[in-house]
Amino acid sequence: MPLKLDVIARAVQEMAQAFDGDERRERLDVALERLRSTDPARVRGRLDDPQARPGWLVAYPERTFTKTYPLPPCPTDFTVIAADGSSHGPDRHSPVRFFVINTGYAVLTYGRQPGAEMDVSSRLYYRDEDVFIEPRHHTFPVEGAILAVKMAVDEMTALVDATTAVSQREAVAIRDGTLILWGLDNPGITPEVRERFLSPYRDAMRQLQGMGIPLAAYISYPNADDVINTLRVGMCPDEVVVCGRCRTKETEGQPRCAVLATLVDRYLFARHLKDGERSDIFRSLHPVLKHYDKEQIVYFFYLNVGEEIARVEVPAWVAESPRLLDRVHAIIYDQCQRGGGYPPALVEAHEQAVITMADRQLIEEMVTRELAGHSVIYTRSEKDRSKRVRGV
Repeated sequence: MPLKLDVIARAVQEMAQAFDGDERRERLDVALERLRSTDPARVRGRLDDPQARPGWLVAYPERTFTKTYPLPPCPTDFTVIAADGSSHGPDRHSPVRFFVINTGYAVLTYGRQPGAEMDVSSRLYYRDEDVFIEPRHHTFPVEGAILAVKMAVDEMTALVDATTAVSQREAVAIRDGTLILWGLDNPGITPEVRERFLSPYRDAMRQLQGMGIPLAAYISYPNADDVINTLRVGMCPDEVVVCGRCRTKETEGQPRCAVLATLVDRYLFARHLKDGERSDIFRSLHPVLKHYDKEQIVYFFYLNVGEEIARVEVPAWVAESPRLLDRVHAIIYDQCQRGGGYPPALVEAHEQAVITMADRQLIEEMVTRELAGHSVIYTRSEKDRSKRVRGV
């Protein structure tokens, strides 16, 4: 039975009527006022309190909430190194467990000697030590969030490998997405497993630092609310911020900071930043970062690239260098102008990395054929078969 679009259409109309744009604008006004009036030193003191327990991920305001930085001049000759990845698998129908990671990179050089180099690394992982967290017992398969972590590690390694094509001193290495390995924050992850993925990730970041090539992660249209949540901490009237025992929720029916709920940082900085400007830096307090090197702790800023507000993440060694921070700011903005709002280096890296539907089908066919040659049948569930073969 096809989708009943008349039912969906009525629900869409009701949803649009229920959305109150004026109410959100009013809450944004409050958020902007809080951005301009909140004392960062006071918030730092509240976050440093060992008894504090904010209910959300917050950003640590290392400097200010409000300072903005104008667009620095872009170097005349520079190189952008970008990496992106995609994956296929694991397939629960396969008699052998495997997955594929395709990691593409692009090295674009601008200036007096322009050039471009692009390539891809394609790997099929099938050994027990690759596809299981506990290979001796064949338990905890690498899939979902952990597969995403593995792909991030491969992308970081690809960035380092691609630096062999860099001839310009003024270079920036960028990744699509975040520098924070979110998947390693799962309570079920043991220290040994965490180190298995973090060790090569940290090594790659150290190599980029040793070469003096600043690393940045570019997040388009970010949904993060770290700064909003920090402003909520500043609004809390309790002596110690412990969201689990919010007093105003008990006395007033809702937390005093609820006026900022459901807002995200990009809404706020769209009001605060002019074209080309970036915000001050903030330090992420994500729990997994305590396992990073001190120089690799993730900081971020928001950048108005003209078409949107982007979130740019950098490691501490970049955040603490005004020269490198300016280079990242200028080159990423320049990239967005060249790419109509999105860095062309990331576009090219993605084009190298993407695994198409045809590629996925071909991988399945190759696996099926090779297994059949060894008298192993690739059997699919009846449910999967029925989806592939339409019936009456």
